[in-house]
Amino acid sequence: MKRIPKLVTLLIFITALAGLMAGIGFAQTDTPEPIQENTPVPQTDTPGPIQGDTPIPQTAEPEPGKTEPSHDLPTFTPAFTFAPTPTRAAAVVEVEEEPPSAKELFTVEGPVTQWVSDFTARNGWDQIYFLGLSVEDWINLALSILFFLLIYISGKWLFYRGLKEILKRTSIESDEEFLEVVRPQINWLVLTIALQFSLARLTFLSSGLRVLLNQVFFVAYLTIIAIFLWKVVGFGTEALLRRGRTEEDVQRLRPIYMVVTRIAEATLLVAYGSIMLSYFGIDITAFAAALGIGGLAISLAAQDTLADAIAGFLILLDQPFRVGDRIEISGLGTWGDVVEIGTRSTRIRTRDNRLVIVPNSAIAKDQVVNYSYPDPRYRVQIELGIDYDSDLKLARQTAIEAVRHVEGVLPDKPVDALFVDFGDNTIIFRIRWWIDSYIDTRRMFDKVNEALLNGFNEANIIMPNIAYDLNLKVDDQNVKDFSEAVRKDRPEEKPGETSEQE
Repeated sequence: MKRIPKLVTLLIFITALAGLMAGIGFAQTDTPEPIQENTPVPQTDTPGPIQGDTPIPQTAEPEPGKTEPSHDLPTFTPAFTFAPTPTRAAAVVEVEEEPPSAKELFTVEGPVTQWVSDFTARNGWDQIYFLGLSVEDWINLALSILFFLLIYISGKWLFYRGLKEILKRTSIESDEEFLEVVRPQINWLVLTIALQFSLARLTFLSSGLRVLLNQVFFVAYLTIIAIFLWKVVGFGTEALLRRGRTEEDVQRLRPIYMVVTRIAEATLLVAYGSIMLSYFGIDITAFAAALGIGGLAISLAAQDTLADAIAGFLILLDQPFRVGDRIEISGLGTWGDVVEIGTRSTRIRTRDNRLVIVPNSAIAKDQVVNYSYPDPRYRVQIELGIDYDSDLKLARQTAIEAVRHVEGVLPDKPVDALFVDFGDNTIIFRIRWWIDSYIDTRRMFDKVNEALLNGFNEANIIMPNIAYDLNLKVDDQNVKDFSEAVRKDRPEEKPGETSEQE
């Protein structure tokens, strides 16, 4: 009930607009030529011929019992626009206009229009005019307003009912939310359809005005459909993004869906502009060629930037790493936590709190090690040596127990002590264990090394240091030469002094 005053206001506006068009001459189907300066106006009471041998038709009163056809022009003609002569006198100059094509005009003349024409003719109302419109025209205008109301109300109901049935058969969960998003476009679409049908059945509108109205309706339809599809793209991508995913996954995948949404919206804008220009006869071939040449020049000038942008899109699409992951770029020697994945570059924060900005093209060409995805748990290993005389079984058991009791080692993962190699003077053992995250690697090395050292000391397992024995093999001549070199280097002794060796 709150929408009734707005609808009544719209109907009053349509009625006033139709009356205004009729008053300024748009309601005439065959427009007489306007009066030109220095052009004599033919008089109806002059019997002489005009334009060769063509006589001027004499005006006469209609015979009783006969009615003029309903399409005759009204006797009212605005004084400021046309000559104040009877409308039949203007027929001496016949101007043949090329009728508009069927593509440009849209008219609806059905049995209701014919019935109104017959009804007014039978009652003798076809010669009664008000504001430049006959009784037949006013009746058709009233019926058009009634048809507008019926089409608008029933059309909205049918549209919403049909759309709800379609949404029920699809996998869209938030159908009510979708209807609320597209409700304004549906209302405008039904309103435009009702208005076009109502105006199309008004036969007193001139052909020029009909062409103008058809162009306006085409622009309205195309704009409404474009906005509708724009909202469908935005709502659809958001619904697909949030469907069955956690908030963490939504934030991770949002950049991909944003790129897809922007591409779809750009395609929609290009299609909208192309259809609009083609409808009005504007050739877009030269415009498209200019855009192509400009795009080629830009691509050549910004080749590196485009390579980074394409690589960034592929990274967002392939998702080799995410924001918050700890990665290592082997070729660049850079590793740390991913802070941001942009279109042109990726920002990585190192362990010493330095922000490294790496171009996406460099990441795409290099090998990337992800320590956080798909599983952040990480296996760590070290190697140590024990004496050859040690008990291997005791050494293995001591190492496993020492590592297992260290805080931070995953209890549900195995701890391994593997005899992997024979060293020069030690037996090489490889100790392996699991931790929650690669972030704790260095701290875990400290804890595990301390636990292993204490455990081996308690078990009297020797971890020998590397020792080298140096043996010199010399002959008598080498000893003599060495002695002489030592004497030369010793300082001379003064009298009364004794050497330290004595």
